[in-house]
Amino acid sequence: MVQNSKIPRIVYINLILIFTVLGAIFFPELRDAISHFTASSRPIPPRKQMQAVYLQNSFRNVYQIAQKSVVSIRTKKTEMIHNPYHYFDNKEETISSVGSGFLIDPRGFIVTNYHVIRSAEIIEVILHNGRVAPARFVGSHERADIALLKIQEADDYEYASLGDSDEVEVGDWAIAVGSPYGLEKTFTVGVVSARSREDLDETGQTHIQTDTAINPGSSGGPLLNIYGEVIGINRMIRSASGESAGIGFAIPINYAKKVLKTIEANVGVNIRPAMLGVVATIPIPHHREALSIPAQELGVLIYDIEPKSSADFGGLEKFDFIRMANGSIIRNTNDLREQVSLAGLGGKLRLNIIRRSKIQEIDIKLIDKQYYE
Repeated sequence: MVQNSKIPRIVYINLILIFTVLGAIFFPELRDAISHFTASSRPIPPRKQMQAVYLQNSFRNVYQIAQKSVVSIRTKKTEMIHNPYHYFDNKEETISSVGSGFLIDPRGFIVTNYHVIRSAEIIEVILHNGRVAPARFVGSHERADIALLKIQEADDYEYASLGDSDEVEVGDWAIAVGSPYGLEKTFTVGVVSARSREDLDETGQTHIQTDTAINPGSSGGPLLNIYGEVIGINRMIRSASGESAGIGFAIPINYAKKVLKTIEANVGVNIRPAMLGVVATIPIPHHREALSIPAQELGVLIYDIEPKSSADFGGLEKFDFIRMANGSIIRNTNDLREQVSLAGLGGKLRLNIIRRSKIQEIDIKLIDKQYYE
């Protein structure tokens, strides 16, 4: 009779232990891996991270406040698509796009960029709680790239707190909330890189520059300070790829406030760009002396006037010195450009000028540039 011999389990266990010990002796990297695997992981003690925790909580606080006022904007429009190979082969297609915005009023008013809703036939707003609401167009300012929308009043609206962009300094925290690529309530953090970046595009207006991540779909959303106040409206980026490269620009909220007042006074209208038609700059001392303009006087001197322009028809002359426009002091050409932009096509400028050593006022109506092109 043949008996089956069974090796005890303890033998297998001992063999595993022997091979493990030998492996640890002859293969140090195995020993390190085993010790790392069996060691208990200990986090950094909270007392050593207090400042980081305070900052982290600050960001959390900003998000909790801001995300309730930020909305995602979906638009649809119909475009005619032309077949380049067949002249009569045309068809209509519905084009969808996404952007951002934020509530500024408990009555349901929403601010966004004009380019977000340009030519839109249908505008929908997605609120922080996921509710989708149809929006109607209230008005827009094309050159400022700002639009005002309205959704039906409700009791659950949280609106943004508007800050003071004149108080912004380089190095301040800059926080963006929006819907890049349709990803709603995306929160990104950076700093203010420049306060007043000028002449970035044809608008001529100044922008706040930031390295906060801004991508397609972020347009129209708020740029916030560390207190959760809106200091700008995210508008555009500089990038070779079309994606965030750490160079983003926002419309200063103080300028946006002025634009919104103009929009409110022209409900239902898209305020189109206007031109004054002058070549002007801050005069050099020699020209001030020759024209009897005081050295301390702020303003710009007109060196040339375009024929049949708003300035020409309005009665401006060469060497007029513009001190004020619509009650605002003109310190440089950007200030004058801003006032022309705010007035918009068909608007009026009341200019306070020095002409032949005398102060006087003159009214200019801003006409369509097609009249003199």
